[in-house]
Amino acid sequence: MEKSFSKIKKALLIGIGGGADIVGTIPTKILLKTYGVKSILGGIPWERYSIDPYPGPRPFSQIINKTKINDSLCWARKNTKTKDGLYFSESKVADVLNEKVILINIFNSPKSIANDLLLFSRKNKIDLIIGIDVGGDILATGNEPGLASPLADSIMLAALSHISTKIQTLIGVLGYGSDGELKPEEINKSLSIISEKRGLLTSSGINQESYLLMKKIIKRVETDASRIPLLAFEGVRGPHSIRRGKIQIEIHPMSQITFYLNTKKLFRYISFSSRLVYKSKDILDANDILLRNGFRTELNYEIQTHNRFIALNNKE
Repeated sequence: MEKSFSKIKKALLIGIGGGADIVGTIPTKILLKTYGVKSILGGIPWERYSIDPYPGPRPFSQIINKTKINDSLCWARKNTKTKDGLYFSESKVADVLNEKVILINIFNSPKSIANDLLLFSRKNKIDLIIGIDVGGDILATGNEPGLASPLADSIMLAALSHISTKIQTLIGVLGYGSDGELKPEEINKSLSIISEKRGLLTSSGINQESYLLMKKIIKRVETDASRIPLLAFEGVRGPHSIRRGKIQIEIHPMSQITFYLNTKKLFRYISFSSRLVYKSKDILDANDILLRNGFRTELNYEIQTHNRFIALNNKE
């Protein structure tokens, strides 16, 4: 797999889970740089509810100081924010790197996102797209009791699956349980299945350059899951609390590794949720499909939390 990186000229690296997943693209960016590959970074304008008390991702209509590319993509810079003043993790990364990044309009259908990604890639001579998930919940089969936020990952995996025969795509998984949703044994099981199907292509750890850059970024970006790989690189191991003490995870050397997977094989053999939303019409349809099939979703959680907050305020 590493040899094929040398054939790549330019890559698009997308943090596909929302929040600060764009921070998790940095080790891959630095890895590709050693092969002479230029990278454009991207992410989803969806911060955790504790950071942005707005339920769900922000639609493009609420975002200012952006440059529209097409219906699913826009350029973001350090001054890109919502009309009510929220700066995205992507905006902060753009500021630290002093370069523009991509925002993905995840309200669209997987097929629309896929087509727009393909058009953008062809116009900008991109020959590789890697979706980066921090934590590993994209490895969920759907039976894991801790799975709580499959929606964004599922939509983006479905989108990349749509175009995986037209452009090279990969899924990178960093953090090995750093988001607290999947247990190590659940991650191990999925990686073993992918490996058996010849879909685990390679892996790579954080190096000093990516460590220092990520360290600089997380001074600006609030993140739990993307901080764990840095702690692992520093030699920290053992139990660690995230989500303001609500969730306990385990830090170990594997926490700093990015595993690179074949998109289609992950889609076909592991991600039931992504197969469910493959033909969904938009994010609301995808959310409804997952809920009907017994999944919890991050969108539903945020809507319910927001409604409870409004109800409590109305009582006062």
